[in-house]
Amino acid sequence: MKLWRLAVPPGLAAVVALVLLAGVFNATIAHDAEWAIGAVLGAAIGRMRGWMMCIESDQRWGLVKLPRSVDGLAAAFGLVVLSMIDFTGAALEDPVIEPQYVAAGAALCAGYLVFRAIAMTLRASRAPHVELYDASSAR
Repeated sequence: MKLWRLAVPPGLAAVVALVLLAGVFNATIAHDAEWAIGAVLGAAIGRMRGWMMCIESDQRWGLVKLPRSVDGLAAAFGLVVLSMIDFTGAALEDPVIEPQYVAAGAALCAGYLVFRAIAMTLRASRAPHVELYDASSAR
């Protein structure tokens, strides 16, 4: 995949986390701390996972080959579940789970995806060149 495509899912995840944070109307310092701790914890775990992944990079064409893994899919699925919980609570006009906990969970998932992508992008830009695309065979 192209290197810039690594930023698309984490960017969307950050937007979802911010929208879910906007649903917390009676914010206190404790609610903000829960959200911030979720984001920092997700960022730390995502950064570690991004640095541990095996990445091959074609510097000439700007391509990256990543191994198949379930962790990014699980974090994205977590965001979808948290969004559905928030939507259900809004439809019922009574929250299923308090909005500050939903926002903290979303911050955890989004922080994981964002910092995992940052670590993978840094590793891909510094990795030795591997030929992933052969222009002569593309014709």
